[in-house]
Amino acid sequence: MGLRRVHGAVAAMALTGLLAGCGADAGGGRAEDTGPEPAIGPVMAEPLDGAKVALPLDGYSVSAEESAAIFRARGQATRTCMKAKGFDYQPGEPPVPPPLTPIDHDHLGLLSGAAARQTGYHRLPRPDARSGTSADGAGERSDAYELALNGPRSGRAGLATPGTDRGCTGEIEQWFQAEGVGRTSGDLIGELRAKAYDRTAADSRVKAALAAWRSCMEGLGHHYSGPAQASSQAWPDPVSDRERATAVADMDCKARVGLIGTWYTVQTAYQQQLIGRNEAALNTVKEVSAQRVAAARKLLGGG
Repeated sequence: MGLRRVHGAVAAMALTGLLAGCGADAGGGRAEDTGPEPAIGPVMAEPLDGAKVALPLDGYSVSAEESAAIFRARGQATRTCMKAKGFDYQPGEPPVPPPLTPIDHDHLGLLSGAAARQTGYHRLPRPDARSGTSADGAGERSDAYELALNGPRSGRAGLATPGTDRGCTGEIEQWFQAEGVGRTSGDLIGELRAKAYDRTAADSRVKAALAAWRSCMEGLGHHYSGPAQASSQAWPDPVSDRERATAVADMDCKARVGLIGTWYTVQTAYQQQLIGRNEAALNTVKEVSAQRVAAARKLLGGG
């Protein structure tokens, strides 16, 4: 449900470097402090079971489809470069974004009434996700192949020597530079998401909703310091009726006190506050990301 301190689909797909670029800063900026607790409007209704709630910072991120286009463009550029050096490089498919989890282990615990009834606090089975690494990455590779692919390396494995080329893996950056695509430094959107999440957890209105949840659970005979404690308890296998009953009570109490709706309402306010304080830098990130997506699609023949 988008509650964890993740950096969105881009981070999950390990594409931050491709989206933001490396080196010169084109105004990526740093997240500024938010100050006092922001005002909020009416608390939103509890989200539909398993639904993803859109948050303000999502508007500055690229989509999974756009991330996949950049991933494929990198693979194509790398393959062309390696072929010119006499090597066969077969890029893999873009990684599959992980499915939404029914549990927020940090603060809210279980998030799905359907999961509560079906598996209690146990996780639902997850399909295997593709790693997004090159299909050519398995097995022994010669030093010459590694040099062509990654460029010179320093003493630490996997670390490029400053001031040297990145081999064919850096070919996509050369393409972007030739297309006049800008660069930003760091992961501003991820930084702001994490800050909004942390401040939401510390907000007085969220704490009041958590206290109301505890009181509700105690009235039903369940004693936990918070939802995360209930979900992280070492519940035995297989799922028992007691576990399911506790999980259902947990979700009923969340709905009764509006805990998840309060969380999203407050988190929305913090993200809006952070956007207001970092709007110019965020717009630069968004513009550069759009440029990279357009250049990637051009490289793939779709632009």
